[in-house]
Amino acid sequence: MATAVHTPATSGSPQTTSDRHNARKRARLKVSLPAEVRPFDSRFAEIVDVAEVVDFTRDGLYFATCMPHYFVGMRLLVTFPFGKKVSTHKKFLGSIVRLENRPDGSVGIAVKFML
Repeated sequence: MATAVHTPATSGSPQTTSDRHNARKRARLKVSLPAEVRPFDSRFAEIVDVAEVVDFTRDGLYFATCMPHYFVGMRLLVTFPFGKKVSTHKKFLGSIVRLENRPDGSVGIAVKFML
């Protein structure tokens, strides 16, 4: 059984990006693969987005999109990987936990898979 050790930040200093990455439970696998993303909410039933997955773990994924309808807490149906040449499609139910503006003008979306 593994034990996690938490070291508190010193003297109230803000957490850096590398600290947040080190605090993640699982290492991320960097990829550039398409995913089909559909909102689980019926108000957005007609919206289908094919987005680029930037990285993933078995607990969630991070994708980039230009679509403006996403918000933290929104539940999604994600088919990943997605495409005609993909032999196996896997569908996940997830919830958005973070939105980030990216330098290229797109939005980065972090999704945690729900079990």
